[in-house]
Amino acid sequence: MPTSKKSKKKLKFRCDFSTTILDVLRDRGWWQVGEDDDNWDLFWCEVTQLKATLDNLRLNTHQRVPHFRNHYELTRKNLLARNLKRLKRLYIREGRLDDVELCDCMPLTYELPNEYLMFVEEYRKHPGATWIVKPALGSQGRGIFLFQRLKDLIDWRSSKETHASGSAPPAPGAGPLEGEQTQPDTYVVQRYIEKPYLLAGRKFDIRFYVLVTSFLPLKVWLAREGFARLSGYQFSLNTLSDNRIHVTNMAVQLRSMQKGSCPKDYKRSLRHLREFLTAQHGAEVVESLVQRIANIVLTSLHSVQQVIMQDRHCFELYGYDILLDADLRPWLLEVNASPSLSATDSEDYLLKYNLVADLLNILNLEGRLDGTERRVGGFDLLWNNGPVWKVFPGTTDCHEQPHPTVGSVNFSSPRLNVFLGCLNDRNAQLRLLQRAHNKQEMLRD
Repeated sequence: MPTSKKSKKKLKFRCDFSTTILDVLRDRGWWQVGEDDDNWDLFWCEVTQLKATLDNLRLNTHQRVPHFRNHYELTRKNLLARNLKRLKRLYIREGRLDDVELCDCMPLTYELPNEYLMFVEEYRKHPGATWIVKPALGSQGRGIFLFQRLKDLIDWRSSKETHASGSAPPAPGAGPLEGEQTQPDTYVVQRYIEKPYLLAGRKFDIRFYVLVTSFLPLKVWLAREGFARLSGYQFSLNTLSDNRIHVTNMAVQLRSMQKGSCPKDYKRSLRHLREFLTAQHGAEVVESLVQRIANIVLTSLHSVQQVIMQDRHCFELYGYDILLDADLRPWLLEVNASPSLSATDSEDYLLKYNLVADLLNILNLEGRLDGTERRVGGFDLLWNNGPVWKVFPGTTDCHEQPHPTVGSVNFSSPRLNVFLGCLNDRNAQLRLLQRAHNKQEMLRD
C-alpha cells in the first residue's frame, strides 16, 4: 500500500479476537493495548460491547468501531423484511415501479408470532408448498426447520409456548443440535425456494462481503472475493428433516464433516462459480446476474438508510448470503453483522486476511489514500452518495461507449461498478496506488 508521512505514526488497537483480524493488525505494525486503555485508534469489538463503548466513552475523531449502533435493522431477518416492505410501499407511492420489484428480493416472509394469522391465510393459498422457519436472530443454522403440513408448525408453536425455560423446542423430526443455546422468541417463516440452482446436484448459497463506511451519506464497497457454500448431500424435498441437505451454513456442514458423514467439497471460490456459470449460460447472463445482486445489496441498504443511527466513528463489514434459484434469480437470505473471519483452511485464511487488510486500507487510519479511489485492493466502490458506474478501457466516463462490447458482454447502458468473482489482482492494484500516491507526495514536497 502507499506510504505517507502520516502512516509513520504507530496506531493502537483493541481486539478481543485471536483470529485473522489480530494477525492483520499486528502485521501492519499496530500496537495492541489492554482493555482498560482508552487510548486506541480501532476497537474491533463484538456487537454486544458496542453500546457500552459508544455510551461510556467520548470518542476522539480518529477512533473507529466496527458496527453501527442499531445494525440489527439490517441484520435481523424480521426487521430486514419489515424495512424492505416499507421501502416497497414508498416506491409504489413515488411511482418507481422498476425499483419496486427489487424490494421483493427476500422470499415471502412472515414474522412469528406477530404475523401468524397472516401466514396461515397465505399458507392456505398454496397447498403442498414448502416453508422454512428460522430464528430472527440466530447463527450457525440452529433452530431452523422445514415443513409442508401446517400441523407441524402448530405442534412446534404449542410446544414452544409450553416450554418451561422459554427456549425453542427441537425442530419437528430432528433432535437438538450440538451446543444449541436458548433461542430468541421471534422467528420468521419463509416460502422455501423449492427449485434452487444446484452444483453437482447439491444446494448452495453465495457468501460475499459488503463494507459500509457511512450511511448518511451512503458509501458502500463490495469485495470481489467470496465463496459458494454447498450442502453435504444431494438436494431432495423427500427429506425435510435433514438440515444437511437444506441448510448450507458452514457450521452445519463442518459438524457433519467432523463425524465423517459429509463430503469435504463443501465450498468453492466465487471466481470458480462465476467461471462455471459463464461456461453454462454465457457472460452476458452472468453479468446481468451480478448486476442484479449488486442492486439487491443497494436496495437492502436503502431500506435501512433512514433508520440506522449514523455515526462517524462506525463502519461495518456485512456478510451477505444469496441463493440462486433454477432460473438464476438471486434471493437474499440474510445479512450478517459479524461474518466469521476465522479461517477453515489456508485458502480461506488468505481470503479473509486480504479482506481485513483492504478494509483497513479503506478506513485510511494511516493516511495513505486521498479519498478519490474507486478501487482499493479487493474492494470496488459501489455507491458514493449515488451509484458508481464501471469505466471501460478507452473511456474516461462511464457513459462513453466507444466499445459497446467488452469480450462477449454488451454494455449498451451504464453498469454498476461491481466485479464479484472477477480476477482479484489486488497486489498489482495496490502497487499502482502506491506509485500514484508517492508521485503526489513528491509533487507536494
